[in-house]
Amino acid sequence: MENIDSNDLNRIKLRNEPEEEFLKKLEDNIFGVRFIGFKARDYDTGEVFHQFKTKNIFDLDYFADHFLNYVFPHSMLLCKNIGTNLTFVVGDKPVKNLEFVEKHYIDGNLMKSFEFSFPFFMPNSENDIEFIYSMPQLPKDIAERIKDGQDIQASSDTYVCVEGKLIIHRRAQYKYAKLS
Repeated sequence: MENIDSNDLNRIKLRNEPEEEFLKKLEDNIFGVRFIGFKARDYDTGEVFHQFKTKNIFDLDYFADHFLNYVFPHSMLLCKNIGTNLTFVVGDKPVKNLEFVEKHYIDGNLMKSFEFSFPFFMPNSENDIEFIYSMPQLPKDIAERIKDGQDIQASSDTYVCVEGKLIIHRRAQYKYAKLS
């Protein structure tokens, strides 16, 4: 794992290629931020692409150093806007200046970076937040591959920082496919 310093957030925002390794271990999350729910949908039509919810705050700890793997329909890449709902808990410490940075790649090329900031979350709280993503126009070659029914391989890095310090790094792999 890479040694991350106090300029984590600045380094992350400048990065334009996928990380080669996980940057944080589970125990680096000293604020006890744990994800317990996630829903991804077409913001404009309401079509749900993925939904997960648990009461067990430890269910997703496995993904601290393992890839999340998703299969989505091609239509998700063609949406104008994606809405996601994220449910998470906070441990015993207050969380100030929580920032999410997400970097999405197709074929290793950065398609779009998203940043979301929140000023404060109470200790020992459960929180639901919604992210709205304006989808980028796809490069012509990717649009042609979708039209031809080819699978599209993608990945993402999600960075969670508190007061500019990286506490969580999640990596995901996606396959966008022609689904019946």
